[in-house]
Amino acid sequence: MKKRKDYLPAGHLGTKRMGELAELAFMYRAASEGIGVARPYGDSHAYDFLTQHGRLLARVQVKSCYTLTNRRQSGFTILARHRMSRGGVAYSLEDIDFIAAYVAPCQTWYVIPIEVLKSISIRLHPGLCPGGKTKRAGAFYETYREAWHLLKEPQASETPEHKKHDAAN
Repeated sequence: MKKRKDYLPAGHLGTKRMGELAELAFMYRAASEGIGVARPYGDSHAYDFLTQHGRLLARVQVKSCYTLTNRRQSGFTILARHRMSRGGVAYSLEDIDFIAAYVAPCQTWYVIPIEVLKSISIRLHPGLCPGGKTKRAGAFYETYREAWHLLKEPQASETPEHKKHDAAN
């Protein structure tokens, strides 16, 4: 039996286990939203999950945060990068379509399209009102709080008229 590390309190899960719990939470929440979820074999892909809603497929990387950054800064920080021993490489459109960021203390999800990322470091503020006007760093991502609709195929009523016309011909 493996001995617990002395510096970890009893019951401490560790970052790997907390990440796994966030992935389970993503599967549950996405499925609850009517989104199909599949996990690729192994861990050599940049994404954790493939999602499907209708004909819409998306590659999703799940990230999570369990603590505030520090007392001097507000918000929760998530790093949108490939895990490497030193530093890391930012995700690109070649790798994934969305970051699903879970802020565990607030039980809040952010579904962020990769093309809107401004840097590797994402600061999230779940206490702000969605779409609220603020100069606080990271408030940009509040638009994507609980944005599960981004992983869903648009309804027929939401489809632009020219696409309806093209489909009819």
